[in-house]
Amino acid sequence: MLTLNIVGNSKRRDTLCSTCVYAVTQKGSNGEELTSCCFGGGLRELKFEVCECSVYIDNRIPKPERVVGFVRPAPRQENIAVIRIAWRP
Repeated sequence: MLTLNIVGNSKRRDTLCSTCVYAVTQKGSNGEELTSCCFGGGLRELKFEVCECSVYIDNRIPKPERVVGFVRPAPRQENIAVIRIAWRP
């Protein structure tokens, strides 16, 4: 579980939801902000600022690359010999 410690009194709201994969954030023209969580398939409105969450996944971490399909084998090195034939009439 990840815990976010907020130090000082800042006007910007730093919650786990601001960087979570499951968060849906909407901001109104009057400055009002609505945050919902879509973990588990449903959309639930959050009525408080979250600083600890057991299903938090950071959306800033790049996803690992996934290889799909077949991988070509390394090119085979063939032994090539150059033969000189001396011909005398």
